[in-house]
Parts: sequence; structure tokens; C-alpha cells
Amino acid sequence: MSVLAAFKRHAPVAAAILALSVASAFAQEKKAEHPTSEAEIKYQAGGSPLAGVDMYQDINPKAPTMSKAEFDDARKIYFERCAGCHGVLRKGATGKPLTPDITLARGTEFLKVFIKYGSPAGMPNWGTSGDLNDAEVDLMARYVQQTPPTPPEFGMKEMKATWKVLIPPDKRPKKKMNSYNLDNIF
Repeated sequence: MSVLAAFKRHAPVAAAILALSVASAFAQEKKAEHPTSEAEIKYQAGGSPLAGVDMYQDINPKAPTMSKAEFDDARKIYFERCAGCHGVLRKGATGKPLTPDITLARGTEFLKVFIKYGSPAGMPNWGTSGDLNDAEVDLMARYVQQTPPTPPEFGMKEMKATWKVLIPPDKRPKKKMNSYNLDNIF
């Protein structure tokens, strides 16, 4: 194949590539000619003030938004003040259940009032007693609408790590050391 034949064969492809690159160059120059006016910048929506904040994402889209730091603070308060009555997984114990299917239906404002003022049925008045301030009451109202976090495993390995051995097993008595009738101790 001669050089001329090869040129004629590939000329349409080369022309198309050249046309696209020229059009692209003009399009880029055209964008630079029209800067955004200050009025248009003010009109456009600004960035979110929470854009740089690490957010906690609940599996339930109806749950109120919380930052990761707020969620961690609320979890600590819950385990210090609430878990004793409502349970670690919030399914209820001496206190009523606080699962999201119940708390989301009540809403944040209702929960804030309930947490702040308590109830005659035994719920402490955390806000008016001075134990929680208004910001913490709001935080807890939003927290109980989130899916409860899974508690950490506390199995036999973790339990044994907390044991204090007062008398080593090899030093313990091998025979009965008293005269009690263990069959009739009571």
C-alpha cells in the first residue's frame, strides 16, 4: 500500500479527531469568558455547615441527624443514666421500652419534655433536677430515636480478665475445714 493510499484511507479519522480537539479548545476558552457574577454566587445555595463534620448514619432514615461526637456523648449518658431502667438494648426492664418504633412516633419535642420533667410513674426529671442541661436533654431525645448500638461482647475471656484470685487453686483446702452439717444447714 502506498503512502498516498494510506493517507486517503485514514484522512477522515484524522480530520474527525482534529475537529473534536479544536471544538474542545474553543469550549474551554468560552467557559473562561463568562465568570459567575457576585449576584449569582449569592443566589446559589451555600455549602452545609456540617460538611466537615463526621456524621452518625442510622439505618433508619427517619431518625434525627446526629454527628458522630453527639452520638458518642449520648451513648455515654444513656449507659450512665438510662440503661439501668430501660435496658442496654432499650427493650425495657423496670422502665418502659425505648425502641425506635416507639420513640420515633412520639417525636423529639415530646421526648424532650418527658426527659426534662419526668413522670409520676417513676421516670426521673433529668432536666429540672440539674442532672442534664437543655442541650443534653435535646441530645438524649434525638439519641433514643436512633437504632440502639450493639453492646460489646463480654464473654468468658473478658470476665476472666477481671477476676482477682485471692487464694490460688493449689492453696485451697482439699478437705472440709468445719463441723457444719451441710445437708441440714438451715
